Amino acid sequence: MTPTALDRLTTAQVDVQNFALITHAIPAHRLYPHVPQRFELETYESDSGEEMAFISSSTFCNRQIHWSSARYPAHDFDQSTFRTYVTHRDRRGAYFFGTYVSTRLSLAGQFLVAANSHLADFDVTTDMDDSGYRSYRSRARTSDQELYFHIEATEVPEAKGPFVSGNEHAQFITYRLHGFARPPFGGVTYGPIEHRHMDPWSGRLIEGRFDFWERMEVLYPSEFSDPFSVLVEPSVRFTLHPRAPAGS
Repeated sequence: MTPTALDRLTTAQVDVQNFALITHAIPAHRLYPHVPQRFELETYESDSGEEMAFISSSTFCNRQIHWSSARYPAHDFDQSTFRTYVTHRDRRGAYFFGTYVSTRLSLAGQFLVAANSHLADFDVTTDMDDSGYRSYRSRARTSDQELYFHIEATEVPEAKGPFVSGNEHAQFITYRLHGFARPPFGGVTYGPIEHRHMDPWSGRLIEGRFDFWERMEVLYPSEFSDPFSVLVEPSVRFTLHPRAPAGS
């Protein structure tokens, strides 16, 4: 669909690069107190019969975010997010508990839509070629928290329960076209997002530290080293639409 003049004036575009998602499967009862009741937490039953849910920690570079109507001004910044997976009014999306960003300008923008936003120092290095990511290290430090991981990703996503194929697994995690968050003024807002279906590399976590989840008491240090999956998308274009109240 060709964007209208209004679309170009009210949307933003950004190239999301080195989009790493480290996903852990945890007992769903840990998350329910943190997710507003209006949302349906997407869960599955483990082999032992326990209700499980997914949480993902991500790091990526926002390259040249700008209004769709003009290529400049534009801004670059690194970002990490902490999310789970929900449905609300038939909108399948990601519910964001918090985010770290690397610049004060991006912090001001993020805080308007997500109260739990923090300025962080980022140190990111990648070793990537046509065979995937031989190494990807990221450390994001706020005043009192740290997200650190060292991963490699040179495989295709695998079929892993509850998913019947590697592609279903990858799309469940990556193809989320609605983002929900709590703004500072109360309530919950959502922002529609457009992007293509991703085709990420899959791999393993070599080292990791996830203070954000530990503070929430949903993931514990003894569980850090055993993620459900590691996915990395090298580059994808996002179109960001205006946010609106999510409704009841």
